[in-house]
Amino acid sequence: MFQKVNRLIIMVLSGALLLSTALNAAANNQSNHSTNAQASVGSTDAPLVQCPTSANLPNRFALCAAATCWTLDGLAYCKCNIMQQQSISMSFDYQDEGQAKNICDLLLTGTKNGFTISTYATPRQIETNYRPNVEKLGPPMGFYTCATKDDLIAYGAQCDGGICFNSTQGKFFPGLGHIKNDEIVCSCPPTLNPTLRFQIAGPWKCKPGDANENNQCCDENYYNDMCQVTSVSNTGTRLAVSAPAGSAVTLSTLLDGEKPSLNTCQFH
Repeated sequence: MFQKVNRLIIMVLSGALLLSTALNAAANNQSNHSTNAQASVGSTDAPLVQCPTSANLPNRFALCAAATCWTLDGLAYCKCNIMQQQSISMSFDYQDEGQAKNICDLLLTGTKNGFTISTYATPRQIETNYRPNVEKLGPPMGFYTCATKDDLIAYGAQCDGGICFNSTQGKFFPGLGHIKNDEIVCSCPPTLNPTLRFQIAGPWKCKPGDANENNQCCDENYYNDMCQVTSVSNTGTRLAVSAPAGSAVTLSTLLDGEKPSLNTCQFH
């Protein structure tokens, strides 16, 4: 069993490095997509799939789109949320014992083997109609659009397809602190963002949906820290999960059938 999981870890993490390029293509080709279970992403030919593929299958997954991470030996470990709903991901097609499988099969495998996979759904904390006192998912958040300075390419964690182990739930994890029972730690490769504009999730200091005049709802220190991570060589580097600007809206629209309304921050 452990040999099989190790093979899956190598496969998923290697494939995850391709996601940023694929999502950037997706953001530029949103009008060509439908909300069916599979869509072609630009010219990359990388399909997107929605999991589970039928309503009677388990729908548990890890949502890392709003996560921050801690690095060790070049790998980012991110505190993500456990969710149970429909999600979307690159398909990460692979062969296992002669059978063609993808990310949805991997999610099902994890339900009985102590792990799950990071895929995507719209984080409720970032939506303008989020009700923190009722839904109790934590404080409201916003999507920060990062613009790197002096043409530097900044790092973010790329979590789609990352493997997350149930054994981290309810425990302490270095750099991330206490992991709640509805949270999980996922292994995500740090990647250089392929564009000068990318998005991360961060604090929203106003009520969800408030007008963000003069960026008073956003944390400039957080922006400066997380948008300018140019090296992950030191153990303990903090970084945020990132994606090319616009890709989250694209994925949310594909998944939910309508464009989301999100809290947004942009300093430059």
